[in-house]
Amino acid sequence: MAGGAGERFWPLSRQRYPKQLLKIAGNRSMLTEAARRVEGLVNREDIFVVTGNLLRDAIIAETSGIPAENIIGEPEGKNTAACLTLACAFLSQRYESEPDVCMIVLTADHFIRDVDSFTRDATRLFECAENHDVLATFGITPTRPETGYGYIETGKTIIDHPQVMRVASFREKPNLETAIEFQRGGNFLWNSGMFVWRNSVLRAAFKQHLPDMEAQIPALTAAYKLPSPDEALAEAFAPLQKISIDVGIMERTHNAVVLRASFDWDDVGTWASLGRLLSSDIENNVQFGNAALVECSNCIVYNADSTQQETHLPLVVGFGLEDLVVVQMHDAVLVMPRDRVQRVKDIVAHLRDSGREEYL
Repeated sequence: MAGGAGERFWPLSRQRYPKQLLKIAGNRSMLTEAARRVEGLVNREDIFVVTGNLLRDAIIAETSGIPAENIIGEPEGKNTAACLTLACAFLSQRYESEPDVCMIVLTADHFIRDVDSFTRDATRLFECAENHDVLATFGITPTRPETGYGYIETGKTIIDHPQVMRVASFREKPNLETAIEFQRGGNFLWNSGMFVWRNSVLRAAFKQHLPDMEAQIPALTAAYKLPSPDEALAEAFAPLQKISIDVGIMERTHNAVVLRASFDWDDVGTWASLGRLLSSDIENNVQFGNAALVECSNCIVYNADSTQQETHLPLVVGFGLEDLVVVQMHDAVLVMPRDRVQRVKDIVAHLRDSGREEYL
């Protein structure tokens, strides 16, 4: 799934060059890293990217080696349940002779270093999903009392898959006190937003919990069989509800299971993520690009263009600063407290409401 705008990474992330195309934590874009990560599980011709129509050409250019016809354009952004309804229909048409394919659902903005452990864990969930009618997900052992993630409460293990547990409940993003309790309890995991299931099981879940969305799958599937599907796709996609797969299905279903991941994981969701992904100095400062910090502590300074090509951005110098995030682009500068980076989306909303969309 690569359709999000990544607004919490503004001003680096923009509508036509969102987070998944950025080289935030390395020499390759996050989308390229996500595609490379699954090469040990599936062939390249079996990798599909769902994104907005506005981004389709940029995604095709970025994902060399993945066939252009595997880049699926959404007529409009409607959250992850609609994205996966479209994927369900597309795969039903693409694998018509194998109607019950097993899929792994990933996002384009996760950071995972230990690819070997990820591959082993994913293989275990594939085996479970192929043998049971379950909606499987990866749970991440909390390393801090995080209030920006949803949590999964674990239940009993599955007998023939002892590392896979039933989901007792899904919990929304907690306050700090509750997050501390979850971390101490040991039976709560972060909800990673990555899934494994058979296409038929996903469709059955839609039919039970989001029946109006499931009812559109035949029309979406039929549209993909047309020489020019865009108009029929838009018409069939329009009635889909705007809701996440977590709220629409996972929090309601009784056949969810979870594997405690053995790999490292980070949802690169805000500028604070760079404090975990990039090296810091003795005062816990993170610097990227043309920057210098003097007598500063716990600051993040990012001064580079979107593609990290050679630029002539002015030097950013901080003196005597604490707990700040500073991001400089060619046309915008962001300065805000490090502990309030979740509010970048409010800044984007303010710019949009103020008619300053040239900066978005």
